[in-house]
Amino acid sequence: MKKILIATFCLFSIILTSCSESEYKIRVPVDPSKATLLKPANNSECLEVDAVKFEWIKSDNTDSYSIEIINLLSNDTVTKASTTNLKEVTLTKGQPYSWKVISSNNITSKVAKSESWKFYLSGEALFNHAPFPAEIVAPSYESSVSKGAIELSWTSSDVDTNDTHTFDIYLDKTDASTVNTSGHSTTKKSVTLTDPGIYYWKIITKDNHGNSSDSGVFKFTVTD
Repeated sequence: MKKILIATFCLFSIILTSCSESEYKIRVPVDPSKATLLKPANNSECLEVDAVKFEWIKSDNTDSYSIEIINLLSNDTVTKASTTNLKEVTLTKGQPYSWKVISSNNITSKVAKSESWKFYLSGEALFNHAPFPAEIVAPSYESSVSKGAIELSWTSSDVDTNDTHTFDIYLDKTDASTVNTSGHSTTKKSVTLTDPGIYYWKIITKDNHGNSSDSGVFKFTVTD
């Protein structure tokens, strides 16, 4: 009788342990991974279509996706949901856009964001396109830097890979309406700022065909 009780107790302990481990595994949240973008390709021209087909590689631990598309001229944002790795979206033609995919699942509130790619959706056939708006690198938005020599930097891209570009740098303490430098030829510029406070700046990118784009206004703080 004693042996039977011992065996029963051991079996009951094994069942409890097994159930506990199984329950623990089920409850552990697994974060989604980042999606890998495929189409439209980065810095490409999407030829005139009724709807743009967005495509990406499925990410691990993901139940659904959110596609975020931003018009780079108006900053208007379109967000579409999908449970597959493909989505067609109708957009205004003749405009530059950026897009990214946000992965999520049903067991955690955490999400994973893909890289952000840019493309130009053509309308009527164009001989040449405006460059994409410059992307500000440094000083980053609402960052703080010490007074003195400060390096402004940004990135530039264009569907027309053979175009050349110049940059007008606007910088002041009110609304970035004052030109600091015109026709700058590189994506870096050192300026000397000795007056502490908040500064506003933007980059106007121009190509050799007379087209231009506006980065939008960014700001940073100069400290003592």
